[in-house]
Amino acid sequence: MMRDSIGETLKTERETRRLSIEEVSSTTRIPRKTLQSLEDDRFEDLPSGVFVRGFIKAYASAVDISAEEVLARFDERNPKTLAPAPLATVHSRRGYGALLLAITTAALFAIIVATFILVRRAPAQDDPIELSFAVPCQVEAATVERSFCAPSIIATPTESLLS
Repeated sequence: MMRDSIGETLKTERETRRLSIEEVSSTTRIPRKTLQSLEDDRFEDLPSGVFVRGFIKAYASAVDISAEEVLARFDERNPKTLAPAPLATVHSRRGYGALLLAITTAALFAIIVATFILVRRAPAQDDPIELSFAVPCQVEAATVERSFCAPSIIATPTESLLS
């Protein structure tokens, strides 16, 4: 197992077991690009040494070789202070997205509340006239669209006796 490079050792063991790099990636949950960098001994393309050691350990376990031996070889050949890969710079943009969302939400809420209030206070103009209280109109039916007028306010003989 003592070969020149760690990546070559890992790749040879993977191929010996007839595993594709995708299968190892699926088993270890390490991205294919990272595994490719390990096999090519491009440790500078990877994050800090702690992560590289974890990747090597997981890869070695996936191809069923001694992770301690591979890590010992890695520690011999690479200094302890591997420079971490540069992180992508995140630029902070001050957007008005959150403010616009808050204003839109408040406006929508106000519209809903106003609509609710207007609907609750609207008079019931479309209610039908109760026919039991309707009296025939004094105007001819031909000139008026309806044959009944508003509810009667004329007191019946029974009502006038009670008062």
